[in-house]
Amino acid sequence: MSASCGYAAASTIALSAGTERITAARVAEAVGGIGTLNTAAQDVRVTLDAAYSANGRVTLTLTNGQFAVTPSSATCLSVSDQSMSLVRESGGASGSTSVTYLVTGVSSGQNTVGDVCTFAGVRLLTASLPTTTGDVKIEFTAKNNLNNDIDNTNIGSATLASVMAQFAFVSDVDLNGVIDVQNDLLKFTDNTDFGSTPVTVANPYAADAYSFKVRAISVSPDNSAAQGTFQTVIAGDFSFVKDAGDVSCASANSITTAPGVIAMTAAGIAAANYGLTIGSDCQSLTVKLLPGAFAGAVTGGADVDASVVFAKSGTSGTASSVAFAPVTSFTTSSTQFGYGALASGRAQSATIGSIGSWTTNGTTIDVPYMPFGQVSPAISHVITLNNRSGSAGAIRVSAWRAAGTYGGVTQTAVACGTQNFSLGTIDAATVKNITTEVTNYVQSTCAWGVGQTRVALRFDVATPAASTELYSSFTIDGTRSNVVVNSSNGRGSSTR
Repeated sequence: MSASCGYAAASTIALSAGTERITAARVAEAVGGIGTLNTAAQDVRVTLDAAYSANGRVTLTLTNGQFAVTPSSATCLSVSDQSMSLVRESGGASGSTSVTYLVTGVSSGQNTVGDVCTFAGVRLLTASLPTTTGDVKIEFTAKNNLNNDIDNTNIGSATLASVMAQFAFVSDVDLNGVIDVQNDLLKFTDNTDFGSTPVTVANPYAADAYSFKVRAISVSPDNSAAQGTFQTVIAGDFSFVKDAGDVSCASANSITTAPGVIAMTAAGIAAANYGLTIGSDCQSLTVKLLPGAFAGAVTGGADVDASVVFAKSGTSGTASSVAFAPVTSFTTSSTQFGYGALASGRAQSATIGSIGSWTTNGTTIDVPYMPFGQVSPAISHVITLNNRSGSAGAIRVSAWRAAGTYGGVTQTAVACGTQNFSLGTIDAATVKNITTEVTNYVQSTCAWGVGQTRVALRFDVATPAASTELYSSFTIDGTRSNVVVNSSNGRGSSTR
């Protein structure tokens, strides 16, 4: 048997359909045994850069993946004719990471340099691919009939498949509205995030907007029977959209009818391809981009720029409108991604986190705990507000009752039915005793006057925070005095 006169050189690899782009969701689906379990068929074409002889061997090796299908044989062609034939000798079965072919013949007098060997119909096991992101490489190595390496100065390699997240998500503009305490918490103080006409109602007030961008990747056609969908849930207090007569925030047209309005826009996308759904408890907002928003994603990728606008509308404050909740933070959670018809297998999730908050242009003071009662032991209070500034301002109070049994009466946790209740105004450079007003609010307005109860209080005052302080204390049976430290003089806000 003669020896090859092959010399050290470098082969190159090309793919008939280029690198296959695969969503991580599709890999997860395949791991669960559903969906398309193999990648698309590829012809792997190796251009030789050495002289081969019979009884040499060539090997294809994978990194980060496993074969599902490999051809039983391969042919190598010169410019004009077949130059070399290969037969699978070992490996290449489903689940393997390499396959070796034996050189069974070389055309007489044929120099194989520059010839192209085609390994037709190579497929990968989808479940063997990286579960998040990563590339699957295929490499070509060769030995002559004396088992010496040839054609390997630089090992020929190519990226057979690339796994990636289906969507890239970027928050462009977070929520940062400042609620006007001088207007009874019924509007924002400015209009900087309003844009042109995002709210389709007459005479809109100032608004605040959350903007984001979603990019859907371009994937290989076998990955999907339909375009992707995007959904994110924003957590926060959206009770300002409730209008007079609304049973819940999810009442018909609640978010689209004045005075409380939430609207969504998506540049260049038909309105039928996006939408909003609010939770009945007003504490969540689901933002959706439907398949039509990503119509180009299968072949060319698609970018969607969208914004969600929050506003009060009308020419003046509306008494029946629910006020904005001051000092409200917003987060996104359980963001869902789905690509293709089998949504259960192609769903992904991610937590984006904080997307901003709303504050007021006045003072918000939280009192985390305060007992009230008209039965033994008798409870009395001292609640005073100190305004050291040169401006007068309105005072409003809200309350939340704690669950428990007090004075023989069992009570459930509940918010007072009347929030942002007016306690009048405080003059400039004044200390005002508001004990009686607060007690009447809790026991009469909130109707919590039976037995004893424990509440958390929030005061919103239209005066500068640096110059406003609340003193809060209670006395039991006229002998035991207890000072309650609140957020204006040393403690953080309460959890309600």
